[in-house]
Amino acid sequence: MVKKDKESKRKSVGKKTKAGRGKPPKKEVEQKTVKERKASRKEVDIDEWINENIGDFVNLSGLSILGLSDAQYVELLHDILTQLYGSPTTRTDVETVVKRYNRHKETINELIANRIVQTFESLTPNLLDFIVASVKDSVLLIAPRIYEQVVREKRTDLIEVLRIKWFNAWVNRRYKIPPITCPKCGFNSLMPDLTCLVCGASVSESQLRKHVNFGEGLKRLASELPCSELRELLNYDLVLLNSMGIRKPTELKTPVDIEVYLTPEEKKIIREAYNSRCRTVGNEGSKRSEGVDGGSLRA
Repeated sequence: MVKKDKESKRKSVGKKTKAGRGKPPKKEVEQKTVKERKASRKEVDIDEWINENIGDFVNLSGLSILGLSDAQYVELLHDILTQLYGSPTTRTDVETVVKRYNRHKETINELIANRIVQTFESLTPNLLDFIVASVKDSVLLIAPRIYEQVVREKRTDLIEVLRIKWFNAWVNRRYKIPPITCPKCGFNSLMPDLTCLVCGASVSESQLRKHVNFGEGLKRLASELPCSELRELLNYDLVLLNSMGIRKPTELKTPVDIEVYLTPEEKKIIREAYNSRCRTVGNEGSKRSEGVDGGSLRA
């Protein structure tokens, strides 16, 4: 009887062991479940999401002011929305994408403004408003492209904003001294070769002289220079000119300096200033010294 009980126990243990061998380990089951879950997780079709939600995004973000069609918005914003959406393995709603846009609004809008200029040949008033409001340092690239259209629309308000942004961007990005203002467009954009970077005008030396009131500036320089430097200036046929004023040709030339060759009348201004200021001082000094010497001799 005891023997039978032992045999039955061994059989039951054997059955359990065989059954246990048939089941995979718990860790393998968990790993398999995770893999199945990942496989079942479908990625979002970003293109489809953008096409379905472009209208809502444009309205919620305020970009509806551009007045474009859905197709144009998709072309303009596709890669921007792709980045704002994030991982395609998670479902993101339009409101979340708009919040992300608002966090980087200024940077994104400047990017959009640049794309508009590159994409559209003719710009509507709304597009011009958006571009001028959105650009920062990129105005150095954009202003020459949109200047004519802004003038055509007679938007003097936008031109004034562009001038200020151009000035600031030049100082920030190009050089600490801005160029001379162009007589035609009023931007600080006249280059040393007398061509304008914004409106493309070519300016003559006579136009430049009149624009900056060159004669008065030369008189002011001649009245301020020490006699030794004024005498040195008599040996040169040119001066340097930038938005800060007229400078001696012996000074370090900057990238925005314009060389202005002096006319006989302008050289006469320098010579007369030297004669009236410096020769008189020299003569008076010599007379005083002669008086002192003469007095000592008489003593």
